[in-house]
Amino acid sequence: MSHGRASGLLKDAYSIIRRPVLTEKSHRTLPASQETGQEDRARYTFEVHVKANKHQIREAIEKAFGVTVETVNTFVIKPRKKTFRMMGRGGVGTTRIKKRAVVRLAKGSKGIDLI
Repeated sequence: MSHGRASGLLKDAYSIIRRPVLTEKSHRTLPASQETGQEDRARYTFEVHVKANKHQIREAIEKAFGVTVETVNTFVIKPRKKTFRMMGRGGVGTTRIKKRAVVRLAKGSKGIDLI
């Protein structure tokens, strides 16, 4: 996909955010409760569009959930080789490229209900 076509697709907040990542590791960074005083550690992980940059991700999270974002860290998960059964005799392909964003909310901001 060309960069020009991707910039047209990334105007909507819901086309940038693919899904929340709810793994065991990402669950540890969520705030347990408001009484424990761990609001400063509240981090949410989302799978985002590969062509989206940090500014677009920040605007999309703020628009979709009505929160204030402090920082956005992104990383790309590179494709890996995978053997598929249905592609003849040992068809080898690759998984798709993914991009994840770890979003930290501002102190005065409300939390995001993921579940």
